[in-house]
Amino acid sequence: MKFSTKRWFTIWEILVVIVVISVGLLSVVVVLTNGMKYVQKTRQKIVALNLAREWMEAVYQIRDTNRTRRAGVKDWCWLKINPLVDEWVERCIDDARFTSGAYALQRLATWGQEYFALTGPRTWIDLSYGLQNNSWFSLCQQSGYWNSCMWQLPTTSEGKYFREIEGLWLYLKNVPTTWWVLKICTWWMVPGCWDGSPKEFRFCSKVVYIGDSTGEVKLCGVITNFKGK
Repeated sequence: MKFSTKRWFTIWEILVVIVVISVGLLSVVVVLTNGMKYVQKTRQKIVALNLAREWMEAVYQIRDTNRTRRAGVKDWCWLKINPLVDEWVERCIDDARFTSGAYALQRLATWGQEYFALTGPRTWIDLSYGLQNNSWFSLCQQSGYWNSCMWQLPTTSEGKYFREIEGLWLYLKNVPTTWWVLKICTWWMVPGCWDGSPKEFRFCSKVVYIGDSTGEVKLCGVITNFKGK
């Protein structure tokens, strides 16, 4: 009685095909998984970029609100961090102003309008100290909007986000460029920092995020009351 080997060759062929198909499917799964992770990482970075851009615009709005509400002394008051608050001394001299350090942003509503104001300054975001120690800069989603939720841990559907405005330097514009020490404004030392003389404030809007990936986005800009020579 003879046994045909054709059947056995067919089984081996089927096993080889199964292995090849399995390897191919596994490769497709790996590619799709990595692709989804990349899409999610890209999405988080885009969200962070938009959040940073929003705060850039908020700083410009604060400057513009100060200049509009105080048109008579706009060159003195454009640096106020809260355009809705006035202290006792005229020309905004005793009001809190932009300076170096990190600020959190607040949305303020009054007279049926929404305004932005900064709170701070504080030390920079540093997640190596833990999330709770950076909660001053937390962002939360409330009714579909992203808002500061200071002293709380961040809560969003996209991950954990922290946002700050970094005040860098304030420069006097009417000081010769060779006198760098005198160009940098320190409110208590340099003449001209308290008045309406031409000045330039440099700042950055920074967002740090944690989720499928960890990263940060930073956009920088300038506001000024410089009107010419």
